Amino acid sequence: MEKESRGILGTIFKWMFILFNIMMAIMVYLSMGHTEESNKAVQIGADMGISMIAMMWGAGFIVLGAFTYFTRAK
Repeated sequence: MEKESRGILGTIFKWMFILFNIMMAIMVYLSMGHTEESNKAVQIGADMGISMIAMMWGAGFIVLGAFTYFTRAK
């Protein structure tokens, strides 16, 4: 029995999914390093920014994950 491989579109979506998740993890990590300010307003703003990044990460994860799943080899 031969193992089928992904098509070119499936491979593109797979790598986009992997790279997106790596880039978002790096972005969240780098954003957390700048929240050591003593001003409470700056900390609240940074937390809101990290929350927005997390929401974008979740949305991108769902969309790219669906495309990756539907273009897999059968």
